[in-house]
Amino acid sequence: MPVLTTVRRSSYRTTCRAHLRDIGAQFQMYLTDSKNRLPRVNPIPSLKPPLNDAPSIVELLKPYHRGEGKVFRCPADRITLPSAAAPAGYVTYFEREGTSYMYNENLATRYAGMQINDTRLYQERKQSLLPILSDFESFHGPKGTNGSMNHLFADMHVGDLLDVN
Repeated sequence: MPVLTTVRRSSYRTTCRAHLRDIGAQFQMYLTDSKNRLPRVNPIPSLKPPLNDAPSIVELLKPYHRGEGKVFRCPADRITLPSAAAPAGYVTYFEREGTSYMYNENLATRYAGMQINDTRLYQERKQSLLPILSDFESFHGPKGTNGSMNHLFADMHVGDLLDVN
């Protein structure tokens, strides 16, 4: 059974990363249309009161994705850290938010409207380490372990902050 669990976890992580790559392609199309300006997005639309009145990342990218939007669902998505401000009764973030991936809150508010290649975004880190979207939680393993959380970074690669590559 432990081998099966390991294989399943690896499969989910791979599928999740593929979904983030697809979302990254959609995000690139959005950036092209918006002259490389970062969008104002509500990272957690279900919170009451809402963080802002902006659309969700799913709504923002709707013109760019084909099909039903299943690309926004990580197969390992499970809510294990419920928030008091979010509605109860949901098993997954996809059910609650319409996506398993949270848009970077700083990009959604503080840096919205800024061009993605603006050097002020990268004062503290490299572009390859600035997450655009991340799993809501450590879906793929214990928190803080390599591979436990997937991110789409500003240079449009997908990986984990702990990856050495």
